[in-house]
This record gives sequence, structure tokens and C-alpha cells, in this order.
Amino acid sequence: MKPSLTPLLLGALLLGAVPAIAAPPAPPSTPAAPSSDNGVAGQGGEAAPVPDPFLAEVLKTCRDGASGDSGTYQRLQDAGWNLSVDADTQTPFYQAFNGEKDFDGVGTVDITYSMEVYPTMTEGYCSLSIDSAERPVGIADLAKMPDLKGELRHTTDGIASNWEDNSPTPHVFIQADQHEKDLYFLLDVTTLMNKPAADIPYAKPDDAGQPDTTGASDPGTSAAN
Repeated sequence: MKPSLTPLLLGALLLGAVPAIAAPPAPPSTPAAPSSDNGVAGQGGEAAPVPDPFLAEVLKTCRDGASGDSGTYQRLQDAGWNLSVDADTQTPFYQAFNGEKDFDGVGTVDITYSMEVYPTMTEGYCSLSIDSAERPVGIADLAKMPDLKGELRHTTDGIASNWEDNSPTPHVFIQADQHEKDLYFLLDVTTLMNKPAADIPYAKPDDAGQPDTTGASDPGTSAAN
């Protein structure tokens, strides 16, 4: 019968002949940053910040603009947007505001947002653009947002993409594109709400004044879009 190895191993451990098994090294406190394109190529092959802070901010702004919320005007003003309203375009069923804001390192951004109400549906819309941006915008970063699903394509002009909220019944729809040569940038957000006009009050800035609604029911009168 072979002698047991247990006493020999215990003795070796006591004498330090067999080193104790070291614990695995702790993971680094600051993990490496993930890839900037999450599998989607960035414009011009250059990695944008993760996420692009400008894109994240203007997307939040435009989603607010398309939400139909009555506090949007004040929130955008508080965030530094210079807004105005053309009272001639306002009706109980259509409203639109526009403005601009300067972003360091990117350029001057123009914004228009509106709300249209119908008997059973309300549509919120926001369009944001830069005539010639100072840098490429990291549009591919939209693929990193788990609440969105969509597609990004490289075209002869630059980069184009479309997205919607990642749900069985999406109601937020987004398009973002940028030209390669002049760096023209565009972001559109449309929100469709299954609510009649009575459920979403006519939203206006406090200093805009109530519009003239005397001709609102005239079928020959259409709001400017």
C-alpha cells in the first residue's frame, strides 16, 4: 500500500516548502473606456467622446421640445436658449417656438419646436441644426443608448441615422445626420401621443399672450408649419 501524501504535504506547508496559493489580483479601480462606436463606425473613422456630451445635451433638449410639456419654454430659457415666438403662427391646435444657443467647440445651434393637436392625437416636433459645425458630432454614440434602437449609414454626403424608442409600441422617432464636407448637422425628434387636444393644454410662454382663436375653426385656415 502506498503511504498517504497528506502528512508530507502538511509538513511541507509548515516548513514553507510549498507556497500558499495567492489570491487572484484585484481588478483595476478604473476600467478601460469602452469603444466609442459600440460596433458602429464613427464619422471619418475618428472616435468621438463617450458619450459625445454635445449630442447628449441637444438630444435631451430636442426630446423636451417635442414632448408637448407646458414647461419646456421656461426650461430651455433657463438652460441658455434665446427663444422667441411668432404669434401669427399660433392657434389652439398649433404652436411653435424657435431660438438659438452657442456651444463652445461646436458652433451656433438653431432650434424650432412645435406641437400640433388633433381629435385623437398630439404630435410634438423638434428640429435642431448647425449650418457648419466646428467638429464632427458623435452621432454613432446614439447606438450606446439602451432606450433607443435604429440604424446608422455612411453615405456619399456623410453620415445619416434614424432611431426610435426601444419599446414594443414606440412613440419617439429621431433622425440625426451630418455632412462630411461642410459639417452641417441636423437632429429631428418627433413624439406621437395618443391624447386628444383636451388632454394637453395649449402651452405658451408666460409673456407670449393668448393667440386670437376666432378663426381657429375655419376649415380654410391652416397653421403655418
